[in-house]
Amino acid sequence: MPMSLFAVHLSDGALAWGWLAAGWAGLAVLLAAALWRLREDEVPRVGVLSAAFFVGSSVHVKLAVLPTSVHLILNGLVGVVLGRRAPLAVAVGLLLQHLLLQHGGLTALGLNTCVVAVPAVVAGWCHPVLKAAGLPPFVRGAVLGAGAAAGAVGLNFLALLFGGTEDWGTLARLVLLAHLPVVAAEGLLLGVVVSYLEKVKPEMLGSRGGVS
Repeated sequence: MPMSLFAVHLSDGALAWGWLAAGWAGLAVLLAAALWRLREDEVPRVGVLSAAFFVGSSVHVKLAVLPTSVHLILNGLVGVVLGRRAPLAVAVGLLLQHLLLQHGGLTALGLNTCVVAVPAVVAGWCHPVLKAAGLPPFVRGAVLGAGAAAGAVGLNFLALLFGGTEDWGTLARLVLLAHLPVVAAEGLLLGVVVSYLEKVKPEMLGSRGGVS
């Protein structure tokens, strides 16, 4: 059992080719939507969030009760700030993780990006809805941070369970269990970040690219 599979990012050889091909097709759609009418003034923000995503999800924490480690995903933060541009930051971050840290797989890059970026885009869509509904900033961030992380973990679980080249059922359940603390931590983290940005720089909460 490859220990690298214990991360949210799937490794080369873990999934059937049909799933990998679907992942690349999904990535093409996500990137086409993200690049549509991308303005020059949005590029620095995408770069900053790419770096934050790369660094945040590169720090692994060993778990005492399971033979694995976990890391922050930060897709909720990326989604709330970048909106539909989020797949750009996720794709760049995951590619750098593979090239520099051998984390995840190159053939699985498309599917890994979809797993992380789709919940991020949904979080970006939901933020203005929750704000209009009158939810306090911390609650908004907590819901979207935990929700986006849970979405990524859930999609990863389904990919391992149904698309594996071997029977990864036990592994998929361990990955799901191992990331429950991450989901809670992501909610708390984004709750604090949204509360802070709402006070000092509210224009950061939701790129205009996310709603145009």
